Amino acid sequence: MANITTVVGASGQTFAVTVNGGQTQLLAQQYQTALSTLHTSGGLESYDLVAGSNSATGSNPGHGLISQGGDYSVSGGTTQYISVGSYSESGQDTLNSAVSLDVSGSTASSISVLAGDYAGVTFKAGNQNGTFVGGVGNNTFNGAGSSGNWTVATGDGNDTITGTSGNNTISGGVGNNSIVLGSGTNVVRSEGQDTIDGLTGTDTVTLLGGSSVVTLGSNATVYDTTSHNTVSGGNNSFITGGSSSTYFSTGAMSTVSGGLNDTISASADLWQVRGTSNSITASGSLTFLNGTGATTVSAGTSTLFGASGLDLLLVGGSASSTNLFVGGDGNETVSAASSNGTLHAFAGTGNETIIGGSSADTLVGGSGSATLTGGSGAANLFALTKGAAGGDYTITDFGSAAGNLMALYQYGLQNNNGLANVLSSATVAGGNTTIELSDSSKITFVGVSDLNASNFTLS
Repeated sequence: MANITTVVGASGQTFAVTVNGGQTQLLAQQYQTALSTLHTSGGLESYDLVAGSNSATGSNPGHGLISQGGDYSVSGGTTQYISVGSYSESGQDTLNSAVSLDVSGSTASSISVLAGDYAGVTFKAGNQNGTFVGGVGNNTFNGAGSSGNWTVATGDGNDTITGTSGNNTISGGVGNNSIVLGSGTNVVRSEGQDTIDGLTGTDTVTLLGGSSVVTLGSNATVYDTTSHNTVSGGNNSFITGGSSSTYFSTGAMSTVSGGLNDTISASADLWQVRGTSNSITASGSLTFLNGTGATTVSAGTSTLFGASGLDLLLVGGSASSTNLFVGGDGNETVSAASSNGTLHAFAGTGNETIIGGSSADTLVGGSGSATLTGGSGAANLFALTKGAAGGDYTITDFGSAAGNLMALYQYGLQNNNGLANVLSSATVAGGNTTIELSDSSKITFVGVSDLNASNFTLS
């Protein structure tokens, strides 16, 4: 909803400026307060600017007003405030003629601009610091070649913003905006469906509108609060995930936190923290912490810490790829059936289903119940450790790969005919064999009726 901000014009007349959007209205109120304070104290000179060159002089800060379309430039150091709108006794802003405003020749240390032109304002910044508010229309802020620090906010138009090489705070409204960031420190609040590019600065971007495309360099931070965004970050970038968005990391290391149904790709190493049902590809090393939901992972190497509800599918990789999985609490499923790498999996405290691939995998039961499938390729190692076990375990395919072994650690079964006693007490039913250990762990070997000592390794 558009609001009218009124300021004092030349000869004390009322001057109206239209602004649209929360951030533009906030800055417009601050602008209005600053002018009112100066005017009340007698420390403000207000005057009309004319198309062409303007160079006011005076000891007090100057307030230039533009109420007609045209090309304007401002030089000298007096004009510190510029309003673009309409003179109106009723407080209505009717300006609908394009304005071009160039302050690159100004020597003022700071300039504030409040613009409400339905036809849009094209603004060229200088090396001063300043604030530009484009309240309505399609506005252009051009800070290329300038070194000042600027705060820029636009309304609901389709705006074009090119930052300076200084530090910029930019708020793009709900339109389709194009934002190019400079080499300084930049903070961007994006409400629209924006294209944001910045490869040379240190950038923090918050996405509020969705369906934006963001391309940033090293040390970038992106907060994706919506969905269907596409974000690329360089080395040491950090992204908080949204929903159904796509993220690319082009640097040596990056982090994506959270996210739901996101697609995440990294050209090197990646950390993914507390995501839900994401698809993750890392050419280098992946560290996956406390993720859940139906998740797909392909990585050069991976270290994976699960959480309740995780349904993890490992795919791709190479024969040299290694995946380490450590289960958490609750029910989890991990499958490496479509992976070319090796899986080392340690079940947690909940009910776990762990499926190996074609490599020589290691599947270790935890304190909860677990169903373990080694796969039919190379020989696998199944294992329990006394003190970390105690559940019911089912090994579905112990006989499917030659050389499969069951490791029993810390049970002391290598002494005093311990293993022989366990095997002699085994239960064979329906072609399956079940053994019970001293900590009440029960292991069922599906499809195995001739279990013997050569199937075990002890320590």
